[in-house]
Amino acid sequence: MGQNTGFTAGVSLHYRLYHNLGVQIEANILRQGGTLLTFKDDTRVGMPESFATKNVKNSSVNLNGVEVPLLVRYVFGLKQAWAPALYLGGSFIYNYNATDRYQKTGDLLPGKDVIATVSDFQNVTSEYKAERINVIVGADVQMPLFNAFKLSLDFRYLKGLSAARSHYSYMEKIGFGSNVRTNSFISKLGIVMPLTR
Repeated sequence: MGQNTGFTAGVSLHYRLYHNLGVQIEANILRQGGTLLTFKDDTRVGMPESFATKNVKNSSVNLNGVEVPLLVRYVFGLKQAWAPALYLGGSFIYNYNATDRYQKTGDLLPGKDVIATVSDFQNVTSEYKAERINVIVGADVQMPLFNAFKLSLDFRYLKGLSAARSHYSYMEKIGFGSNVRTNSFISKLGIVMPLTR
């Protein structure tokens, strides 16, 4: 699976356990995805050659889900007004929707060398797993903004442990292929508001 650009938005709650160590739980809307290239050739199983049975499909897939990360966070005790932190944890994603915006190219009139390309959009939710587990590692820094509010800059890497799609084959051949996993670099900008003074 190739690269794609998505987005994330959500809320988080941080609770300090001991000195600089704490836990953080989040609820996010997350869009991931990538590009897939598929070569379809049903003539190998006896189908007559046509645009529908023999083509090349270039897909841009978006996976839309609800993500719940649970993180262990360590804040460095620096004297400066800003507070950098490192964190590690995992997340659960429920994928509620998957879409495919694609271009399909093939012979419109076999034997006549007339090539055609069509573009379309389709729902492919059933082709992808509804639930996934991920590992997260990241860092953030919080800087004073106004009153007790802070500006947060967050950078993380999300590694897919479970497959988003099982046994994907670029030749659409049953029994062949590999699992597709989603790995993402994520940057977040937020406002931190204390719940207690």
